[in-house]
Amino acid sequence: MREDRLATRTDRARKHHRQQTLLRLVAERALSTQDQLVRALRSAGFPATQATVSRDVVELGLVKVARDGEHAYAAPAAPTGGPDRLRRFCEDYPVEAALAGQLVVLRSLPGTANALAAALDAARFPEMVGTLAGDDTVFIAVARERDTRGLLTRLVDLGVMHAKGKH
Repeated sequence: MREDRLATRTDRARKHHRQQTLLRLVAERALSTQDQLVRALRSAGFPATQATVSRDVVELGLVKVARDGEHAYAAPAAPTGGPDRLRRFCEDYPVEAALAGQLVVLRSLPGTANALAAALDAARFPEMVGTLAGDDTVFIAVARERDTRGLLTRLVDLGVMHAKGKH
């Protein structure tokens, strides 16, 4: 059972890295077909297929825009609502929270902590002083210890799972 969970976490992390690479590639180059996306991902070291790229295009919300006289894939406009961005992150990746003094500690999949911290920063919760991201862990510094539970409640409302028994 533990091996299955680790395999799933690894698969999700690979998918996340592939999709982040795809976003970088469409920002850097005018790629106008899914075949070009497949070739670009393969050149970047990802064993992609047309079916995989097709799913990624939908999941990432890639759009075609006019670029240098052609239509090429591009990332969608940046999301506006910070809490909505965090909610979408929690729909895509499991996030677990625990309290530790004036910190809220979040754990997610390997390779996702920076994106999680960016979503938290965009949410601009007033209790937060700042975030620090590692590979799969984000520390949220809270100004006052008494505000950590309130922040945790907000996070749970947005899809973060509370690690019961870890107070």
